[in-house]
Amino acid sequence: MPLVDTLSNYRTSVTEANGFISFAFQTNATGSHLLPPNQRNFITDSAFLKIFIAWETFIENAFINYMLGETSIQGNNVPRYVQPVDHIHAGKVLIGTQKYVDWSNPEIIKRLSNIYFGPNNIIDSYISSAMADLFDLKTIRNAAAHLTSTTQNQMVSLGNRLININNPNISVSDLIFSFDPQSSGSITILSSYLTKLDILAEGIANG
Repeated sequence: MPLVDTLSNYRTSVTEANGFISFAFQTNATGSHLLPPNQRNFITDSAFLKIFIAWETFIENAFINYMLGETSIQGNNVPRYVQPVDHIHAGKVLIGTQKYVDWSNPEIIKRLSNIYFGPNNIIDSYISSAMADLFDLKTIRNAAAHLTSTTQNQMVSLGNRLININNPNISVSDLIFSFDPQSSGSITILSSYLTKLDILAEGIANG
């Protein structure tokens, strides 16, 4: 799949997930939510996971496209150290002797990019610029995927750092729908992260 389609598919998945969230938070004429809190939270967690999976899928496909010698959307070449024979072989090269690639970990993405591509490659450059945000997103993703004492403690720490709220019961919805203090005050944490992810995806695809 060409990089232009890979980027388009990522954006389509994000739009769809945002549609699910909007559906979950529909209100009636009096302003009351149509769905109870547990259902809103479930849909939000699922939608966030869909967004994160879309990001992981984009990164994996970007790797494979560049490994196969495809130029960026802007027509730039990315120097590569490998020459897999096809898409399937490229995927196997990425996995190596492991069971899978942990695309949720930006450190691993950086490490792989410097194994398969030249120095200062486009993937490494963009991932390096957003390490803290990507680790924060991983924390939220872990809490949405499987709530444990560990993931909850990480969410509490993240909420305390991002919005200065030390809430031991903070949920994914509580955090991502809070207003981002670093913005003008009208943009949610989720919107801020989605903007940053879109900048990363566009930059990596454009090369």
